[in-house]
Amino acid sequence: MSLTRKSRTAMDIFKSNIGYISTYSKKFDEMLDGGIRMGVITELCGNPGSGKSNLCTQLCVSVQMKFGVTSDTTGTAIYIDTEGSFVPIRLQNMAMDAENHYRNENKNPLNTISIEQILKNVTYFRCMNVSELIACLHQIKQIMTPERNVKLIILDSLAHPIRSIIDGDHLTRHKYTVRIVTMLQKLALDYNCAVVVVNHMIAKVGSPKNEAYCAPALGDAFGHMSQLRIQLSWKMNKREVRVLKSPHLPELSTFFRITDEGIRDIDETELMDHDDLNGASQENIHSISNM
Repeated sequence: MSLTRKSRTAMDIFKSNIGYISTYSKKFDEMLDGGIRMGVITELCGNPGSGKSNLCTQLCVSVQMKFGVTSDTTGTAIYIDTEGSFVPIRLQNMAMDAENHYRNENKNPLNTISIEQILKNVTYFRCMNVSELIACLHQIKQIMTPERNVKLIILDSLAHPIRSIIDGDHLTRHKYTVRIVTMLQKLALDYNCAVVVVNHMIAKVGSPKNEAYCAPALGDAFGHMSQLRIQLSWKMNKREVRVLKSPHLPELSTFFRITDEGIRDIDETELMDHDDLNGASQENIHSISNM
């Protein structure tokens, strides 16, 4: 079997139809130049309660809606849950409000999909450890058929199984991380689907004042393997999303909110001065005593 890939010119890539999946927040989407990009890995990091699983659930709805994607066709989703964070009733609530939200926003009634079908179009896997996760990724490759048309793969999270390897050293954890992310990269590229990998935040010490700061887990190697790294956090009692790394986006931030219906824009009256939007997040640096 040949390991070589078919080459393309830069013009071919430039003219290719890059699809995006909406977050259901206009400001969030605008910051990402359209939403969560298909064909690449997006790393989603943040502390517990920052909204990572809520955003992943929202994307599972968006990818099935014609007004939730910018590509030619909608698709289905795969949700790999390693922490038990997936809540089906949350998915149902978001699906129920999705049609009404975009009908009100765009004033354009569109053909819809039933709530039952939205739930059926999310394939769920529960993986308890690294071995099960790798086996799951091999299984996923077998179900990536044109009929299923998977356009979104969620891994929530990678950090949990990797950091749960008790009998392994740093090199062992790194080996498994590279292997899993490489498999996800190939799925994203071969099937032009968005891959969202959830990551934890850990405390590090290294600031000039010897203070602790929060940084994404799994080390720098993993950070280099994801094309886009975004962080969810709290700032001034508001939910903030920040671009930490991207080859084509500036390091911007904006605010959003999580409602019973899902991810939404924050009210303009609640926003702070625009000049402060790109200031340091309250989570980024704080003293060790406050951790």
